[in-house]
Amino acid sequence: MERGVFAFKPANGVVVSLRRRGSLRWVPGLWWRTGARVGIGGMTPKGQTKAFADLLQHLIAETSKNG
Repeated sequence: MERGVFAFKPANGVVVSLRRRGSLRWVPGLWWRTGARVGIGGMTPKGQTKAFADLLQHLIAETSKNG
């Protein structure tokens, strides 16, 4: 998951790298997918996107810890 200031991501958003590639998809202002990267955010409020990213990062950490 990329959340840094200089990451290529939507405004107030995050980019998640997936294991499998997918087709090009885009929902304006909400999310986009190119290959194995999914960008989430854009027109969503900063607080809501941050809460979502924190929860997603926690879930990814728990999944990788359990195996």
